[in-house]
Parts: sequence; C-alpha cells; structure tokens
Amino acid sequence: MKTSLLIFIGLLASMMLFAQTPLEQNTTIINGYEHKIEGVDFSYHSSIPIAKESMLIRATDGTSTMEWKTSPAPAKPETEFISFVWLAGVGSSPGKASFDVAVNGQNRFTFWTDGSDEWLLKAGDGSSLWFKKDMIDQHGDRFGFMFLTIPVKNLKAGMPLKVKVSGGKFNKTSWYMTFKFPLKNGMNFKALPAISEINGKKYQLGVAGILHFGEPAKAKVFIDNQLIKDTVVNFGYNYVKVRLPEVKQKALVDYRLEVAGQNWTGKLELNPVREWRVNFVQHSHTDIGYTRSQTEILAEHLRYIDFALDYCDNTDNYPDASKFRWTCEASWAVDEYLKSRPESQIQRLKKTSGRRQD
Repeated sequence: MKTSLLIFIGLLASMMLFAQTPLEQNTTIINGYEHKIEGVDFSYHSSIPIAKESMLIRATDGTSTMEWKTSPAPAKPETEFISFVWLAGVGSSPGKASFDVAVNGQNRFTFWTDGSDEWLLKAGDGSSLWFKKDMIDQHGDRFGFMFLTIPVKNLKAGMPLKVKVSGGKFNKTSWYMTFKFPLKNGMNFKALPAISEINGKKYQLGVAGILHFGEPAKAKVFIDNQLIKDTVVNFGYNYVKVRLPEVKQKALVDYRLEVAGQNWTGKLELNPVREWRVNFVQHSHTDIGYTRSQTEILAEHLRYIDFALDYCDNTDNYPDASKFRWTCEASWAVDEYLKSRPESQIQRLKKTSGRRQD
C-alpha cells in the first residue's frame, strides 16, 4: 500500500462496509478537491478546525448540484488504484434523502443521508466511494473524509477528475457539503498566550493539527533542532499539544516535522506571554421557579447545600483564603433544609455557617 499524502497544519452497485476499504488496497492517496466549477458557497464547521468554507446542496426539488475538479492523477502511477480524498459533511438530521455522484459526466454512485457513520459503495468496474465520519456535531450530522477510489486502468494519467454531486427530489433540507479545503502538504504551529511550569521549568503552550493519510506512524517535532514532541499520528486529523520554549522577547524559531522518513520545515514567531493574576470566585444566583416549579426544584436546592458542606469539609485544611465558600441566597431553601435533614446534617450546616468571605 502506498499512501503518500501527509499534511501538518496549525491552529488537514452498493454494499455496506464489510468489504475491503480503499486503505486496505494497493492505492495512492491524491487530493480530491482542487478548485470549484460550480455550486453554492457556504461557511460551516467541519471535523478540521480551519476548514470552514464549503459548497452546499440540498435534497429539495432535485436541481441542487455542485461540481469541482480534483488534483491530477499521477503521470506514472505505481499502484493499482488511485484514491481521491476530500473533506465532506452529510446532513441527515432533516431526514433521509439520496444524492447522486457523477465522475467525468457519468453517474457512478448514489448515497443516502441515513445517519450512518461509515459506508462503502462499489461499482462494477472496481471503483468505490467510501465515507467515514470523524465528527458528529450537535445536530447529529456527520463530517469526515470521502474516498473516491478508481482503478488506474480507468484513469487518464496526469489528468484531474470532474466530480459532480446532485441532491434528489425529496422536498427536504437534508444536505451534503464538500469543503473547499485542498489537501496540500504543509505545516504550521499555533503558539498560545499561556505558560505552564513543569518540574520548575517554564514552557509556552502550543498546539498543532496533523493530517496524516496512511498507517499509524511516529512523528517527531523539533524546534531549533531540539526535539520537543515524539508522538504517533493516526489516519486523519491529529490534535497535538506541544511545549515551546519560553521567550522574554520576540523570537523567530525554526521548526521541523519528521514522519515516515519525510521532513517538513518552517518558521514560527514566538512572543513573550504577559503575566496575569486570575482570581476564581464561586458565584451562584437563586431564581426559584425560573426553570421548574418550587415543588420540583426544592430537592435540588437541598442537595446543593449537602454538596456545599462536603466541599467545605474537603477544604478544611486549606489556607483560609482558599477554603470553599457557599452563599445560601434564599432563606426558603435553608428553612426547608432545617425541617427535613437529619440532625447530623443540621449541625454540619451550623458549624460551617461561620465561614465568612470578607
């Protein structure tokens, strides 16, 4: 298997999936979205934080379509198959509907917005379309990578594909998105305005997103030739936390990523982190009846006092300024507590009520 596309970025006929997936075949991964031909632009979230611009179609009246070009197929392919990969979203929350996929003007596949996390469609010529979710959002819609895998014998060497997706006529707002996010090689860091101290040494916090297409592999990250992270990257998007050197003045550092014998390099600007004093203050607000009636909410307010007493006990040995405080803002809950709780709890409340917050 040859899967050669790796991206390092900051902050890259039908049957169910019991058959061989594209990653288990002798295939080469190629960027599946190069540029738009036609379609409605839409900005939305995806499974990759920096990928937000997309094209959107819906299964309304059967006329909603999008089309784009892929990167060219290799001029001299070395594998039996080529897999064109792009970032996609499938909106099943409005209901089940179908979408048709055409390649170079020929209808090849039909998929459904049925809420599946993963599916594989196969055509008679050995081509396949595979979707695997990386994320489910708050609406229950899926986001992940789409793999269009085609036998080399059916491709024109050095030429891109035209991929067109059309929504069916279902009078539903069920949708499909292709994100305009070319899978290109590159690497970047994001330095955060925060310092952590580990074993007496201070580091600036940083994050990196790694897109890796292939088998799990070791990744090493260097800053000015010093190893700062040694980790394993899996297929897809990898969110990696890194420790960067603390600087007292603006500095430009070199970074390098090593994965599977390949290297990517670049520069990162580090800026001094401003020191802040942050005070955490316990806050509550009582509004009886706002969320539920008094008879329903009373039990919760009594439990709140129980929990507050536990926290007070757990912090008895803390410095006075660090001990837990709780304000009973309404006498109604306290009055009911005194009527219903065992004598031992009442005594705990009386004992702790002397803890004041100046």
